[in-house]
Amino acid sequence: MKLKKEDIERIRLAKDLLTKNRRYHITINDLSQQTQLNRTKLQYGFKQLFGVSIDDYRIFLRMEKAKELLEQTEKSVKEISILVGYKSMGSFSTMFKKIYSKSPTEWRNGLHG
Repeated sequence: MKLKKEDIERIRLAKDLLTKNRRYHITINDLSQQTQLNRTKLQYGFKQLFGVSIDDYRIFLRMEKAKELLEQTEKSVKEISILVGYKSMGSFSTMFKKIYSKSPTEWRNGLHG
């Protein structure tokens, strides 16, 4: 699939929208409408430009924010999971451990070094 210059600009807009709204679950359909690109081109182009799927990028943003909150605040893990867009603390903890090889509590307690 060939990406035109305007497609690339719209895909970058999608990344910006995800980055600025990482606490909220923006669907691929939402991104498609806001960027005026069809889903297929958006998903393909995002992976081509950034080397990661839209869903994986969204998870990465949430986990980076969670890590920051664990390090810089006294909020509970449950509060942080909600702040980064997870409805279930278990799902959040599982994903955090998958990415960082430590639970959120272990990370906070300084075991990430």
